[in-house]
Amino acid sequence: MNGLFQGKLEVPVFPLPKLVLFPGTSLPLHIFEARYRDMLADTLVGNDHLIAVAQLMPGWETEYDARPAIYPVAGVGRIATHVRNADGTYDIVLEAVARVQLEELAPGGLRYRRAAATVLHERAPAGGVKDSDLSALLSLATRVATLVKRALPGFAMQADHDDTPSLLSDRIADQFVLDPAARQDLLEMLDVEQRIRAVTSQLAHLHMALSTSSEPDGSPTLH
Repeated sequence: MNGLFQGKLEVPVFPLPKLVLFPGTSLPLHIFEARYRDMLADTLVGNDHLIAVAQLMPGWETEYDARPAIYPVAGVGRIATHVRNADGTYDIVLEAVARVQLEELAPGGLRYRRAAATVLHERAPAGGVKDSDLSALLSLATRVATLVKRALPGFAMQADHDDTPSLLSDRIADQFVLDPAARQDLLEMLDVEQRIRAVTSQLAHLHMALSTSSEPDGSPTLH
């Protein structure tokens, strides 16, 4: 977090279906709804430019225009770039900076949602994550990336040996764990060693699926 904030900080909340924002990743967004255009305009006036992205809980479809339930653990990102289009919409890129626990606030006359965000601190073994666990994660991620690249030549894995164990697990999860529920579970997993093993397990299943669904030319079938 590099001293981003201490204690609780009020942040606007952008609730989205089937989307989880992991620290250390980037998220491009097109903002078109009126309430979220208001959110962007207000956020850009402030100094911190922070927005929480919270995944909507199942069943949100019938309440989307109101305040459907969100998962209380979310990712917070800082607006890295923004463009206001001629039609009033925005195109932005969020750079994710932290996991947070949200306590939603009353509307206070605003059309968008706000919450008090508390940074969630991760736990790692006193002696650090085992090299064998890190090697297993990176090795498997590289093998999966190789399979994906056969079908999508422009694909590049956004993680490397220089990343911290926490950052490595988050970046690999962001690229390769597709199920929204599994992504939410990983976001809420504060034990870094446990998260690395969970991501490795997810990758093992993905690698098997891609390997067994390959086309005759050896490229995986991606859906």
